[in-house]
Formats: sequence, C-alpha cells, structure tokens
Amino acid sequence: MAIARSVDRRLFFLLDRSHALLGKRADKKLRESAGLGRAQAAVLTYLGYNDGCRLTELAHGVGHNNSAITALCERMDTAGLIIRRKVLFDGRGRTVHLTEKGWEKRVIVMDVMRDFNTAIRKGFSEAEMDVILRFLNATDETLSSERSA
Repeated sequence: MAIARSVDRRLFFLLDRSHALLGKRADKKLRESAGLGRAQAAVLTYLGYNDGCRLTELAHGVGHNNSAITALCERMDTAGLIIRRKVLFDGRGRTVHLTEKGWEKRVIVMDVMRDFNTAIRKGFSEAEMDVILRFLNATDETLSSERSA
C-alpha cells in the first residue's frame, strides 16, 4: 500500500498542471479586460520593451517558433495592434512595431498581469520568491540551450 504524501512532489506534473490552470485563468482575464489572448498579450508586452525588433527576436522573446509568430503577427497587424516594416537591404527581414491601439491595449495587459502576478505571489516571502524565480529562470535557460543545440 502506497503512503500518501501531504505535498505532491511530482515536479513536472505540478508545473504542467499549474501552467495549464494559469494559462486558462490568464486567458479569461485578458479576454474580459483587453479582448486578447495570452499570445497576443505576450507580443504586446515584449514589444513594449523591444519596439521595432525583428520578427525572429520577437519569436525568441515570447517563446514561439518563427512560423507561429508570423501567423500571430499577421492577425495582430489585421487587428491594428502592430505594424510590420521591411528591413532595408534584407528582402525577407521584418521589424515589428506597436501601433497607438497596440500601446493602449498593452497598458490594459500590463495592469491585468500585474494583478495576476500579485495574486500568484500571495503568501510567499521575498526569499521564497527569489528561489522560485531562480528555479524558473534556470529551467528556462537549460531548456532554451538544449533547444538550440
């Protein structure tokens, strides 16, 4: 007979389940507040710090592949949230820029995500948050380096 543990220690399972639950909750909040999903919100957030970056940089910055980010940007361009510009001397290269509407939606996204982050952090000390953030950043770096290898 298995002994029940008071704390589930299946790390991958817990991360995967938390990711799914957080994603659903974030999508719901973002759709209610800004009329956007997480993927579009991630693009607006990233471009707020890196406006005018290349499509490939944006893809890397939000964790999507190039074809996915191209399709997402096409939809966001049609919605008037971003504009894509050709790069001089590079026929295939494009830079991505927020429009005025994109900047306005980004403000809403940032407010929603700030509230969301505050709720997630509730009950954790700064020292505990430092460990959680160190773990997540290290995991991201490890998996990113494996993907590029």
